[in-house]
Amino acid sequence: TPVDQYIGGIEHAVLHLIYTRLWTKIMRDLGLITFNEPVQKLLTQGMVCLATARCEEHDWLSPTEVLDGFCKFCGKKATIGRTEKMSKSKKNTIDPDEMIKEFGADTVRLFMLFAAPPEKDLEWDDSAVEGASRYLNRVWRIVARWHERIAKGSKAQADSSDAARALRRKTHQTIRRVSDDIGRRMNFNTAVAALMELTNELYAFDNTIKDEAKDGDIFAVKEAVEALIRMLAPIAPHVAEELWRSIGHNDYVVITSWPEFDENLAKADELEIPVQINGKMSGKVMVPAEIEEEALRQAVLADEKVAGRIAGRQIAKIIVVPKRLVNIVVK
Repeated sequence: TPVDQYIGGIEHAVLHLIYTRLWTKIMRDLGLITFNEPVQKLLTQGMVCLATARCEEHDWLSPTEVLDGFCKFCGKKATIGRTEKMSKSKKNTIDPDEMIKEFGADTVRLFMLFAAPPEKDLEWDDSAVEGASRYLNRVWRIVARWHERIAKGSKAQADSSDAARALRRKTHQTIRRVSDDIGRRMNFNTAVAALMELTNELYAFDNTIKDEAKDGDIFAVKEAVEALIRMLAPIAPHVAEELWRSIGHNDYVVITSWPEFDENLAKADELEIPVQINGKMSGKVMVPAEIEEEALRQAVLADEKVAGRIAGRQIAKIIVVPKRLVNIVVK
């Protein structure tokens, strides 16, 4: 103690936190410890919620006891109430065993992490669970398409294609983003979103290269797939282990090191800079990533759409937020 990170449901605050703080301060006052707080960092989880349903004769109904809006037992119309935290007393619960039996534990876990930030309430949605299942199947298919070539291995070539270099850039950007989302911010939903973006990039690359992959292309895919599997492992460990073996590894992905990103490879060649006129969005301009501030001003003013919107008006000032935004103030 003190504990580095506490994660718990919001309703556990009394027993877990108030008493913990009480005893910590008592022991501090007695001279047994030298710190004031028992926990250095707190993450309070939101609740899992679902709409309630009630029958005037049979009281609360579970989701499986409501058929097309009517009570399963008497056929009377059920009253659908507000969405509330899942509660056995109100029967607005989903049996996780049934969901796991139908979709697998990885899918259910992926859905729950992706559906909402951890500190927010999560509204259960069966269709979204199916969406999580479809995503894992997409990952499985793209790895299955490349696993033999990945297992053989390949060395990066100096003459890698533009598409391979773009995929490598996306891979390292994703590693950087997911590492921060999981490690520092603990925003698992945005981490999953980043993995989905990398998966989309793999499919786009596959459509570009098709079956004419060179060594540099295979290396880029191998790097992307291995990183994707390792980052997916904390979220969908069963699928990740199967995929890890399929690309030629004999160890367990769970004991491999976390992927590291190369800052140089993660750098974008170009940036899309939003342009505002008097604070209102007026377009976007593509510029080199390392562009200087004055050059950025000139590039924005030279843009055809921007020039047309400020034609005949006097520019009072140009506000530049480096690499993020340009706001032109006109009279």
